[in-house]
Amino acid sequence: MTSQQLADELLVHWRLLWPLSPAERMDRINQIADDLQFEEQLFAVSVEMANPEFV
Repeated sequence: MTSQQLADELLVHWRLLWPLSPAERMDRINQIADDLQFEEQLFAVSVEMANPEFV
């Protein structure tokens, strides 16, 4: 995921979280960013594990 894709995804969530207080909104955005990065890492691991060289 490029930094632009991450920013676009977080902007979508930011708009949905607008009714929350600024502090709570930032906490949630940080959690979402961490989750997105973790999912990207899991995907990279699954790609590597699917490589027949490692089986």
